[in-house]
Amino acid sequence: MWLLKLINLALLCFGLILESDSAKILGIFFVPSISHQIAYRPIWRELSIRGHNVTVISPNILNDSSLTNLTEIDISFAYDILGKFDLQKNAAKENFLVKNFITIHNMMFSVMHAILEYGAVQDLIHSDEEFDLILVESLHPLVFSFGARFKAPIIAVSSIEVFVYIYDIFANPTHPISNPDMMMYFEREPSFIERIRSLTHNVVSRLCYYWWILPQSDVLARMYFGEDMPDLEKIISNTSLLLINRNPIMHSPRPNVPTVIEIGQMHIREKKNLPEDLQTYLDSSEKGVVYFSLGSNIKSANLSGGLQEIIKQALSELPFDIIWKWETEQLPGKPDNVLIREWLPQQDILGHPNVKVFVTQGGLQSIEEAVVNGVPMVGIPFWMDQFNNVKILADKGMGIGLNYNTMTKEELRKAIFEVATNSKFKKQLEKAKNILLDQPVTGLNKAIWWIEYVLRHKETTHLRTPSADMSFFQYFMVDVFAFLLLSICIFVYLLKMAFRMIVGSKNNKIKTN
Repeated sequence: MWLLKLINLALLCFGLILESDSAKILGIFFVPSISHQIAYRPIWRELSIRGHNVTVISPNILNDSSLTNLTEIDISFAYDILGKFDLQKNAAKENFLVKNFITIHNMMFSVMHAILEYGAVQDLIHSDEEFDLILVESLHPLVFSFGARFKAPIIAVSSIEVFVYIYDIFANPTHPISNPDMMMYFEREPSFIERIRSLTHNVVSRLCYYWWILPQSDVLARMYFGEDMPDLEKIISNTSLLLINRNPIMHSPRPNVPTVIEIGQMHIREKKNLPEDLQTYLDSSEKGVVYFSLGSNIKSANLSGGLQEIIKQALSELPFDIIWKWETEQLPGKPDNVLIREWLPQQDILGHPNVKVFVTQGGLQSIEEAVVNGVPMVGIPFWMDQFNNVKILADKGMGIGLNYNTMTKEELRKAIFEVATNSKFKKQLEKAKNILLDQPVTGLNKAIWWIEYVLRHKETTHLRTPSADMSFFQYFMVDVFAFLLLSICIFVYLLKMAFRMIVGSKNNKIKTN
């Protein structure tokens, strides 16, 4: 009996220790895209497992009953809002870069507006809940306003590269040539026109953000969080950390300040058993399998009829078996060598040794999965960072990129066949895989450590670079250069006057003589 009491007392003490170390964390991951959410969900799962009380607003909740201290607010209705925007048309490569930048922010603004109006979110805003930390997906400034409402430190998280204005929060260098915006990519030696284009985009996108997007967001934030809310720009400027999904394969190295932490492969997990029908299909393939998926935002079933026909004809002429992520039950004119499914366990399929090629839209998470599994790619980008991602994988010999606007049946067929049969692509993938996985700690453990670091210290002012608190004029030393320029002008003027006086004096002497 005494032993049982001792055990109970030990368990009680252990529970109190866990309780004392736990924190209340609010996460707002609002972008309606499963490719984004799969990178974030491991974070709130792991925080919950570690004993923290986590509340999450997301369009893709875990709904895991074993996570007893996890509260999820389902905002899956956000997918309907995103569906009203024609991504293929409104964020195409041919559009002016700033137009794409504005299109993306209009989409995110519409989504955030609907989320702030949602009943469950309104209940949270007007509740007496208190949080120790706020995690926000950093694709729109409105999401930072939750930090003001709950008066807690903010950590920004991104599953992809971020816009230059996010780096501005931390005074992280954003050189338009060596580290261009996420919407741009060029070779290490860009042309003169590319350099002008990058600089122009950096300047104009910042003007759009600071003079239009931020003021617009501030007005809406005050509607939901009250007029006494501090300026949204001030709230954002106090963000503690940026956790960003970057890796040395898909991103060029950049100098980061201590408050910008690079994490990677957040969503990569151990392989699971495939459904029996897929396992049989992959195992029995004698010539190999091509896996075709355009991700969650671009659906194959919604492509134009002409593009669908090009893809079907190209796939039908390949000597391989095909697994195609097709979002409806029927594919009219389906080739005999094609297997369609509305949903597919992508990581597990890519991990099968019979998969020879991955035809992808070029999303960062999809490329990471392909690299980790050593599967070469054919990229068909449609929007946002996909164009840059596909160009990078092509430049590094990990695959071939195609333009969906001009792609012919023959080009697609040849590209898939070339990638599947030429060993050089597989060799480059193995090299990239070794680099990607050669890390001292996993991206997830790194993210959790830094999140708990902020919880332990309550702030990161000791890591904050002084330039983050400087004005534009101080940072670029406008006043210093103006003073030096004025001093030079005064010096030249005085020198000129002195010269005139000397010459004039000499002339007078000559005349006198």
